[in-house]
Amino acid sequence: MSLTQAELNIANQALDRIAAAQITLTGTTANEYLVCNRHYAQTRDSLLRSFEWPFATDRATLSQISTLELDTAPGPDTWAVGDVITGITSGTTAEILTVTSDTEYEIIHLSGDFTDGETITNADVEKVYWQGIPLTWEDEPVYWYDDSDCDQVVCGTGYPIVSGLTPDFEWGHQYQLPNDFVRLKKVYEDDGTDYVDDRFEREGQRLLTNYDTCNIKYIKDITDPTKFDALFTEVLILRLAMKLVNPLAGIRAAELKAEISQELRVAEFKAKLVAEQEVNVSGRSDFTLARYSS
Repeated sequence: MSLTQAELNIANQALDRIAAAQITLTGTTANEYLVCNRHYAQTRDSLLRSFEWPFATDRATLSQISTLELDTAPGPDTWAVGDVITGITSGTTAEILTVTSDTEYEIIHLSGDFTDGETITNADVEKVYWQGIPLTWEDEPVYWYDDSDCDQVVCGTGYPIVSGLTPDFEWGHQYQLPNDFVRLKKVYEDDGTDYVDDRFEREGQRLLTNYDTCNIKYIKDITDPTKFDALFTEVLILRLAMKLVNPLAGIRAAELKAEISQELRVAEFKAKLVAEQEVNVSGRSDFTLARYSS
């Protein structure tokens, strides 16, 4: 993957620190470019995960993972992972996580509950309005969708069957973490007023717990350098420079590593200090820092 201009600006500052040649968008075959491109994304991602950065903090209400059982397969094709399906009577939506079989899927609910015997489709479904007022039929909203290019199923009586997907043991529920998830900060039960610290477990992109609902604060994946905090950028430059020393610095490698290591300790200390001042709650921070004194 090629570096953007904003990423090049950061990489060039790291190259400055070790007195290496600058790189450009057109010089993608230069050794300096290849080395920066090889290390940039991994260095950024590991730095995002290493600390509870305020600028990258977000909140989410997690969706519980469930199984969806049908009495017949959708047609003309089965649904695929990533499809958003909608019940055209209930307006309920869900996302397909796993295709277990033609008639069984793992899903996360995005809204509502399916109606017994309704039609479910992976088409784009829109609510119908007339002069700004949503239309209804027998007290139910009216939805429109194009059924000429979609995969759908007309469920029989008793279907679809939706049930929570229970982990094999230990926990009662499992929830899907956000797609931009990098690091977990806090888990809250129900409406977010009860903070819990030891009643959950992360497994891959899933969070296991016994709570019927689950809210989290987390670090999200931010890749646009224009959205970085200035102190994050400073630490990123120095961490990247440390990785560039061996392949690019030559005989000065040992000297430069010692200098950059000291600067990095100072930059990380400042970043940690400012972040803690901006979060007015007690708690822990496990940002790994060497002891620093002026």
